[in-house]
Amino acid sequence: MSKQYFVILIPVISIVISCPTYKDETLLQATLLSNYNKGVRPVIDLSTTINIEAALFLHTFYGLDFVNNIVTARYDFSLEWTDELLTWNPLDYNNITVIYIEKDKLWTPEIVMCNAMKESEEKGSFLEVKVFNNGRVQMRSLKLLKSYCTFDAYAYPFDQHDCEIYICVALHDPVHTRIRTLTYDNLNYSPNYNWDIDYNGIKNASDQRFSVVFAPLHLRRRLTIAIVAMLIPTIMMTILTIFVFLLPPESGEKVSLATTIFLSNVLYLVEIEKTTPRNSKFPPLLMTYLMLLSLLSGIATLGSVIICKLYVIQSSDEKTSNLPDQTTNKSRSNKIADSSTITTRENDP
Repeated sequence: MSKQYFVILIPVISIVISCPTYKDETLLQATLLSNYNKGVRPVIDLSTTINIEAALFLHTFYGLDFVNNIVTARYDFSLEWTDELLTWNPLDYNNITVIYIEKDKLWTPEIVMCNAMKESEEKGSFLEVKVFNNGRVQMRSLKLLKSYCTFDAYAYPFDQHDCEIYICVALHDPVHTRIRTLTYDNLNYSPNYNWDIDYNGIKNASDQRFSVVFAPLHLRRRLTIAIVAMLIPTIMMTILTIFVFLLPPESGEKVSLATTIFLSNVLYLVEIEKTTPRNSKFPPLLMTYLMLLSLLSGIATLGSVIICKLYVIQSSDEKTSNLPDQTTNKSRSNKIADSSTITTRENDP
């Protein structure tokens, strides 16, 4: 019976003894950082290449600046590499396998967003890095990026766009520091109701003059009430332009209607032009249609002026041709009246 208790108590005692303490981690960090120089690549043999595993997760998609070709989004950016100077035996430090160290105390790779017009990292978040006993280091950060992309606005407002977020290693040659793979995905923390976003996969880096890799971001515009409200005036102006030819000139409003529609087309064209990208491979099909509609509306206005002028001339000619007939009829009636007066006088005794 006592032997059974002895067998049961041994693992319990070993578990209690193996729990790491504050002093254990303090001693471990002091030992690792005692001769550590964060300005030198953390490899024993300087010819060794540091391979970086990168991950760029889409946290929040804020929107697309369609005029200036800028995509604004927040990303959860993480890097992982091996630091050969940050290895230890867990048995020497009471089974500690993971510690957290301030990132300012360690060597970190110089990674930049190549096509970002503005890059900002949120202060106060992820100030530490996660270090494993085998030397693997994990670093995370939240980045707000404004990336420049080339948009194809030909099918606007039913358009789709492909934007590439480039990540590259600054200064270091690929033989020294390189990005091996990039994992990207959409975390979908804040759903976007204007765009369908396709963003997931794994890309291998390209090593030429420097190590670079990109994450493709595919955007497809959704049909919203704002797009419907934008298309309704276009449809109505097309119908009204056709109905200008059906309005009779004697109504007196043919030229006024045509002029109003023409000015409306021009104003709407100017407003649409303000919302289209300045750097697009092809002009939007909607703008081309509005230009043709404005041209047709202008021709309809000129035609209405000509038709009304011809109608006025024709009406004046008809009035002029009716004047001689009226004069003849008046002279005949006067002659009849005179003859009847003479006859009446002769019949008087």
